[in-house]
Amino acid sequence: MSTSHTHTLADAPADPVRDEARIAQVLHRLARAMDTRNWDLLATCFVPGAVGDFATGQAAGLDSMLVGYQTFLAPLDITQHLVTNIETVIDGDTAEATAYFLAQHVRTGTAGGDQFLIGGRYADRLTRTPDGWRITRRRVNGTWTQGNPKVLGSTLDRGENN
Repeated sequence: MSTSHTHTLADAPADPVRDEARIAQVLHRLARAMDTRNWDLLATCFVPGAVGDFATGQAAGLDSMLVGYQTFLAPLDITQHLVTNIETVIDGDTAEATAYFLAQHVRTGTAGGDQFLIGGRYADRLTRTPDGWRITRRRVNGTWTQGNPKVLGSTLDRGENN
C-alpha cells in the first residue's frame, strides 16, 4: 500500500541559501513583469492583501497594486528596472529584503528629453506561501534622479509611483 503526498514549497525544510535565491527570484520577476507589462506575472509576486508604500501614496490589496502599476507604466514607451545588492533577513516563514534599484523610464517625444532615471532602494516584506515567497509590503525609496522628470508627467500628477 502506497501513500501519495503532494509536496509544496511550504513542506520543504528551511534552507537559507535556497530561500535567499527564491526571494531574489521574486524581486527579479517583479522587475521583469513591470518591464514587459505582464500583469499576470506581476500578480504572482504579491499576496492578495499586499500593501505598497510609494513616494506619493499607498496601495492596499493586490487589485489596487495592479491598477497602480498599470496606471504608472501605461504612458511610458519603455522601462527597464534593474535590481541589485539584495540583502535578506529570513525568520522562519517571513523575510525582509532590501535591494538597490535603477529604473529607466522612456517616453518618446517628451519636451525636454525622453528619459528619466530613478535610483534607490526597495524594502520588501515577504512571506512563504504554498506557491513560494510572495511580497506582503513593498516600500519604494527613491534616492536620486537623472534626466527629465516630465517623462513621468501625468503619472506623478495622479499620485502613482513604481
